[in-house]
Amino acid sequence: MMRYIVAAALFGAACAPTKSAVRTDGRLAIACNVPDARVYVDDVFRGRAAELVGAAVLVPSGSRRVEVRADGWFTAYRDVVVPHDGRAAVDVALRPVPETEHGE
Repeated sequence: MMRYIVAAALFGAACAPTKSAVRTDGRLAIACNVPDARVYVDDVFRGRAAELVGAAVLVPSGSRRVEVRADGWFTAYRDVVVPHDGRAAVDVALRPVPETEHGE
């Protein structure tokens, strides 16, 4: 009996989708006013804002979470829906952190 349970667990793990099995059938263009900002899509680093200008990153269609971070700027989050075999765009304008909040 235990052998069947272990075999079923291994079979289930082998059939689970992996990151490489996820279809990237959409494109997401991201623009930001801070060129050095770090851009993340679904918690995965995709590059600096300056590197993404004029380009679109390949992503799975559906709801995507964009996070943009830069030192001295408030972090911004945007939720974007990328259509199947389509393209979406988001423009993120970061706001500077006031001098009094830098811990000086």
